[in-house]
Amino acid sequence: MHNRSVGAAGIQYADGLLFLHGENGDVALVEANPDKYVEKGRFTPPNPPERGQSKAWAYPVVSDGRLYIREANALWCFDVKQ
Repeated sequence: MHNRSVGAAGIQYADGLLFLHGENGDVALVEANPDKYVEKGRFTPPNPPERGQSKAWAYPVVSDGRLYIREANALWCFDVKQ
């Protein structure tokens, strides 16, 4: 079976969900389920910076219904209120 996770990632837990910022720059929303990987959605932030061989290591941050993702010299903010 193929593993569809984003791989190595920074993780933030909020509102029963895991927000993953993968080292490749992808962002995934995953159900906090100890038995299996249940991905609710995934996206790549628009206009990502050129990072060459480096990886995206910044942890995602959730605050007041907003998801903040930082990578190199870019910062994105997404509304994730339920």
